[in-house]
Amino acid sequence: MLAVMAIFLSAATPTFLSQENVLWVLYSFAVIGLASIGMLLVLAAGDIDLSIGAQIGLAAIIAGRIVFHHPETPDVLVFGASIASGMFFGLINGIIVTKFKFNAFIATLATGYIGRGVIVIISESRNFTGFSDDLSFVGQGRILGIPNLVLILFVLAVFWTWVLRRTVFGKYLFAIGGNASAARLSGVPVDRIRMLAFVLCGAMGALAGFLLACRLGVAEQTIGVGYEMEAVAGAVIGGVSIFGGIGSVLGVVIGSAAMAVIRNGLVLLQIGAMWQLLATGSIIVAAVSIDGIRRKIRG
Repeated sequence: MLAVMAIFLSAATPTFLSQENVLWVLYSFAVIGLASIGMLLVLAAGDIDLSIGAQIGLAAIIAGRIVFHHPETPDVLVFGASIASGMFFGLINGIIVTKFKFNAFIATLATGYIGRGVIVIISESRNFTGFSDDLSFVGQGRILGIPNLVLILFVLAVFWTWVLRRTVFGKYLFAIGGNASAARLSGVPVDRIRMLAFVLCGAMGALAGFLLACRLGVAEQTIGVGYEMEAVAGAVIGGVSIFGGIGSVLGVVIGSAAMAVIRNGLVLLQIGAMWQLLATGSIIVAAVSIDGIRRKIRG
């Protein structure tokens, strides 16, 4: 599907293959990819995190507020504060879902709205600038012509592939998504693993938000809006089952690339914003339907 879309857009608009547009697609792909990998971690265990858009926005706003009001703060501390905000956000989600037994869909939808409120309060309805040259290079720079964000995505993709395939945590995660009751009877600490998945998802969402703010050079209170659907779509299109137990990082990376190309193609073809939302929703429905058909066939 990704190859077909690329060929079609190359023929439909000469702008698609321009250097400027290709870079725009790569930057968008990297941010969606990071968020989608985070979504993979919770989907693999049979959960979902619809607050990842708020996690992205909160991490960006915290980084922006720090560099704006305290420009002397070392970059590593700015980065640490952003990632910590996402991990704390994920911990709250994990506690609500595992300890209070809330449905993950409802719980994270609610915390996402709460997170958006916190973003408005912290941002004071203003945009923050003042990112250092080093942070700007991380978000905007390139090494051997490849954007730093894409390099970061691929390094983390390799890391998470190893974690999910070779570690006990990865095996437990998919076991829980496949059959939580059987995993619990087998001695798997189900609640602990699910909570850790939410925390790590929050870290990945925060990393995406931090890097997005560094790329833009400004932290706006609207950063991350709609990215929860982009992350879900990137993961599901990449073969991750929303019912848990199935998925791969490679599939998520390809699915994220497809979402970035789709988004870019709709803009190049001058499709209206409302139609873009309709297209994204339709793609998610189609991907979920295919996932359901696959499950029936396997059954």
